[in-house]
Amino acid sequence: MVQTKLTIIGWQRYMSFIGNIAAAQSAKAIGKYNQDVYNTQANLQKAKTEVNKKVYENLDRPRLIKQQEAAYDFLFVQTLNTGAEVRAGGSNYLALLESKVNQATDLAIEDYNSTTAYYDGINQSLLLRSKGVGERFKGQMTANTEYMKAAGSMFGNYQSSGSILSR
Repeated sequence: MVQTKLTIIGWQRYMSFIGNIAAAQSAKAIGKYNQDVYNTQANLQKAKTEVNKKVYENLDRPRLIKQQEAAYDFLFVQTLNTGAEVRAGGSNYLALLESKVNQATDLAIEDYNSTTAYYDGINQSLLLRSKGVGERFKGQMTANTEYMKAAGSMFGNYQSSGSILSR
């Protein structure tokens, strides 16, 4: 038992470069995995952004326009029910015109918000993708460091004993 422990400890001391090489391979694998995770998140973010854009264009915007038209029609009928004439320059006409201007402003604001949300989502997906590239680079740099440590260990072993396996 004691001899086995000494043998294992001895191998660990003399062949630490194997651990460095294994650590380098692990660092590369972890970096690639992390990049894949960020790329998946980026793809999901982009897809979600595209869906939200289509929902606004095909559902929300038409619904808003329909609501605005109904509100304007109601206001127009109410104005006519008062018995007052609707003509250019009159107060009823100006009230209807103001209603149309307000509705156009509301629609422009919603369009702006939708466009801004779309570009924010695309930017988030690009940021996630770049984080993935950073993770891959970090893994590669860690791997390079471990390879250099392994080379230093092997060179030190060779200098002291003439073999890369022992000191």
